[in-house]
Amino acid sequence: MTAEPSHRFALTGHDPEGRNRTIILWQEADLVDGVVARRVVVTLDATMNTATVLTRAEAVEVADALRAAAQ
Repeated sequence: MTAEPSHRFALTGHDPEGRNRTIILWQEADLVDGVVARRVVVTLDATMNTATVLTRAEAVEVADALRAAAQ
């Protein structure tokens, strides 16, 4: 995993068919009705067509699942 100064994180590897895959995630924040809304955006192979927007709690669940799958 690599982290850029922009707080983007990339996880690279191969899928079961041997193709190179890169998962990129970053955090965004917006002001919504006077409240800061933080989201985590996840993309596969750096395409916004595959973007998934998660709450911070959902992002933690995904990270835990990835960690468990890697063990």
